[in-house]
Amino acid sequence: MNPVFEAFELAAQYRRLAEMLAERHDDEQLIADTLESMSGPFDERLENLAKMVRNMETAANGVEKTIESLEARHAALRRGAERGRKLILELMQTARRDRVTTALFSLTVKKNPPVVVVDRETDLPSVYLTQHEAPPPMPNKKAIAAALKAGIEVPGARTEQGVRLDIQ
Repeated sequence: MNPVFEAFELAAQYRRLAEMLAERHDDEQLIADTLESMSGPFDERLENLAKMVRNMETAANGVEKTIESLEARHAALRRGAERGRKLILELMQTARRDRVTTALFSLTVKKNPPVVVVDRETDLPSVYLTQHEAPPPMPNKKAIAAALKAGIEVPGARTEQGVRLDIQ
């Protein structure tokens, strides 16, 4: 078989595997079959999988940066639109105009519904205060970890040692 064709076929297989993993494909057998169909020595397959993982991590970081950039742009556009509305309202109020009609828009100054303003919360009768339930206590994992590390038994808690893959 042509080595160039083999390289393209291998790349396509890894691309299919990456797509399966990215789409949270839960069919373990399909993933296992795809891995099994890939040829080459075990270490070479692991290297190719590590390359695929690194590419996916890099792409995920790029998506994250794009999301952050879009969120910042979204917030800036919202602030700009709000400042523009405020400017139009101020100009209309200065001109003592409640209504302006243009070829594209009809601008109207309208009253908002009344809102409650609390000047001094301490003066309010208790019937007008809402009592919130306190949140339930939460485990202090740092204190538990320190106790377990010191050899102190903590009922209802234990340490667990996991593993992770480090790609360098």
